[in-house]
Amino acid sequence: MYDEKLVTAFATAFKNSVNALKKEHDEKFYYFAFIFDEGMYPYISAWSYEAYERSIVDDEVAEADRGWWKWDYADSPYCAYGYDEYFAEAGKLLGERTENMSEDELYDVEWYVRMDSMEEALKRLGSEGFFGTGKDREQIIVNVEQAPPDCKEHERALRLNPPSALLDEYLENCETEEDED
Repeated sequence: MYDEKLVTAFATAFKNSVNALKKEHDEKFYYFAFIFDEGMYPYISAWSYEAYERSIVDDEVAEADRGWWKWDYADSPYCAYGYDEYFAEAGKLLGERTENMSEDELYDVEWYVRMDSMEEALKRLGSEGFFGTGKDREQIIVNVEQAPPDCKEHERALRLNPPSALLDEYLENCETEEDED
């Protein structure tokens, strides 16, 4: 249940932020995530192989933790990259949408409209070839993630990415509903 205005604003903000990130950092990116948390405003996070390797050394990441660290949006040096520069229009639209909403409406219906709109934005960018095509596309994982995790990242990843070894690796590190039990 997405909103067309939100999809357009989110896709534009995401695309501009990622393009700026790639321009500023000549690195091989393998992961782009659209993150949504209780603040109700989305932001991006990304990992490149170079940033991952630097962080393992700088943060002294143990061998046993490297699998999930590779996909942990919060530990990425690019978490919330370009938020102030590229998400202002989306933020304004989100603020207007919530002016007359109760807290129940905001954290119930509106929450899911925003999450669905973020997913649709990534889906459209993917269909445009923004994340690459063919074998190149299989080398990049995109997803919409919620903080704290809602155990739906797995399902969204399957909808947003083509089958690949990299997707399998990512899915191994996604929380699922079975993990909560």
